[in-house]
Amino acid sequence: MRFLRIVIIIIILLVLGGFFYFTFDNDPQQILLESFGQWDTRYLLIIFVVFALTLVSTLTGLPVLYLSVALGFFLKFLPAFLFAWAINLIAVMATYIVVKRVYYNYFKEKFGKKKLIKGINKRIKKYGFWTITFSRGVYFIPTNLINFSFPLSKITARQYLTGTMTGLIPECLVNVSTGYLLRHELQLMGTSGQPYLRIIITGTTLAMLATLLILLRYRRKRLDKARLNKFVPLLDES
Repeated sequence: MRFLRIVIIIIILLVLGGFFYFTFDNDPQQILLESFGQWDTRYLLIIFVVFALTLVSTLTGLPVLYLSVALGFFLKFLPAFLFAWAINLIAVMATYIVVKRVYYNYFKEKFGKKKLIKGINKRIKKYGFWTITFSRGVYFIPTNLINFSFPLSKITARQYLTGTMTGLIPECLVNVSTGYLLRHELQLMGTSGQPYLRIIITGTTLAMLATLLILLRYRRKRLDKARLNKFVPLLDES
């Protein structure tokens, strides 16, 4: 647990360091005004649609990362990040309240006395903030697993809120950056006189996607093999 704390603190320091590095010679207020400058009313419709879809998807356990990517695609980077962070925070806390009110008492009565659950609740109660922050900060942990499992524990609303506020930062940065880079890549490919650059960008993107699919398929095969060996032990050669 101490190692997790160190990792989280390093991530927070890196984010703060990057913020101060990019705003050292500029006024943060001016940066905000420039980011929100030339605001188009149609952006409000996009934000409202993304908020509604994020809330419904989070409550029903559907994936929501593509919605933050959409914000990064249509809006400027800083407004997209701030709106994505706020929208996901509201949706996650709404899910926390629903799960807590609907399922917590049933789960407590049926499984609360088990030794494993008691041990988990004891650690969650002590390290709740760090656990939720690290769980959300690790991008590859399924978000729905976090949203529907932690509210069933004895984590307090304050720990869950503060941990979620911190842990959502890396996730929103990755999603919004993906949409932002995708938009600029499409704009770059749409400019005339740059055929070689288009070929390089397209080829690199396809190669990265192919590599990712191969790695995921290889990892799935290894997991399936591990499960098979667990339940069906190998026969001795004799």
